[in-house]
Amino acid sequence: MNIAAHIKNNASIFGDKIAISYLNKQYTYKQVWSLIIGFSNILISKGMKKGDHIGLAMKDHPLHLIAHFSVAAIGAIIVPIDHRWTENEKERISLVFQVKLLIMDQGDIDNINTIPLTELDIKENIHPNSEIDLNYKQDLLISLSSGTTGKPKGAILTHDNLYQRFVSQQKSIGFNSEDSFGLLTPLFFGAGRSFAMSMLVIGGRVVIAPPPHQPDEIVEILNNNDISATFLPPTLLRRLLPMASASKPLLGELEHLLYSGEPLHSEEALACLEKLSPKLTGYYASSEGGGISVIKPMEIENYSETVGTAIYQTDIKIVDDKNHEVDLGVVGRLKYKGPGVATNFLDDKGNKSSIEADDGWFFPGDLAKKLPSDHIQLVGRSNDLIIRGGINIYPNEIESTLINDPGIKEVSVIGHKNRDSGETIVAFIETNSKFELNKCLDFCKKNLAPYKIPAKFIQLDYLPKKESGKIDKQQLKESLKKI
Repeated sequence: MNIAAHIKNNASIFGDKIAISYLNKQYTYKQVWSLIIGFSNILISKGMKKGDHIGLAMKDHPLHLIAHFSVAAIGAIIVPIDHRWTENEKERISLVFQVKLLIMDQGDIDNINTIPLTELDIKENIHPNSEIDLNYKQDLLISLSSGTTGKPKGAILTHDNLYQRFVSQQKSIGFNSEDSFGLLTPLFFGAGRSFAMSMLVIGGRVVIAPPPHQPDEIVEILNNNDISATFLPPTLLRRLLPMASASKPLLGELEHLLYSGEPLHSEEALACLEKLSPKLTGYYASSEGGGISVIKPMEIENYSETVGTAIYQTDIKIVDDKNHEVDLGVVGRLKYKGPGVATNFLDDKGNKSSIEADDGWFFPGDLAKKLPSDHIQLVGRSNDLIIRGGINIYPNEIESTLINDPGIKEVSVIGHKNRDSGETIVAFIETNSKFELNKCLDFCKKNLAPYKIPAKFIQLDYLPKKESGKIDKQQLKESLKKI
């Protein structure tokens, strides 16, 4: 089924129920479907048709979310583009992924067919008895990501891929039509987009609060807008912890506090569970395959070092370099399979590839091991593996240790090529007033084998982040070239 058909059905079922809240404005399901019709009519009038690639470079407001369903409704393919990118970046991505029309809030780009849209423009194109053909259900969205080279690549998601991701979220997390989801991350970013669209598909409410937010603003938004669920990357959770009191959890009214993008270290997860929300839920996912595993609140206390177990409809295996499944507790490459996994991809040259050769199994690039309980413990990215003196060293293990130093607020460990020992270990750290290098080294000696102790500590005011909230390790690696 075309993903937009679910909104049409919800307009009939829920009618005047609020679908989207934004600042002081409310949009019912009837109004949302009406705007989708108007938006679709504009796209059709511009010559857009089934299979065309349409870029969305819009700020975080209701029209951006509605645009996703409008492009879907006419059978075109969504190409998400960050509105904060420069004109050159927008142009480059548009050309790579063959965008025929780029929708923006305002302005234009010389070499790209662009259109700025307002709500008034859309309302003027809502014609009585307008009907949109919702039969198309093939390719829907190109989920963008960057490899280690920084070159863009895209996973091609079908309507069913995305819908099955929503089903898995609903079954594994427990979303329902009574939930209100607080969107505090950019719609360009996959997790925020996925949770928001999922909420509208099941008949819930989305509260859009445009980023960026300060920690006190986040608390105010979540506690004063009847929000039952939200998603926050670990970087934001860490910023909220100092605000928590000993008397009660800071976000205790939430039914679902989701985090994703990177694992929380064990002590951090336990602190968030106690101080932020007893409904803390970890969601391990990738742009190519959607949800992989989930760790629920009742599991965190005993399995805080893991990313949980496989979500609904998903199978996980840990394999060696020859693609043979390894024993429990043995580190290997994680692969997974499910109906939400993309099977077709586009590279930066526009070339299409498929993973059908491995029967639909996808490798996200993570190293992991499976515990006897079936919980999955990540040990790092395969391209982050440090080889020192012929020994494999997993940065995540060192990071999990260093974060327990009272003077370290955030840490990222990478390998730096060394002619003598293969690679040397470098720890980039964000510190507080309690940090003392000598005490940190003593701490390392007590908790890490000598060959795992970083040879160099580099203090930064802030560790660089990607849009997803993940630490940008590639940027850190590039900085070492200048030393």
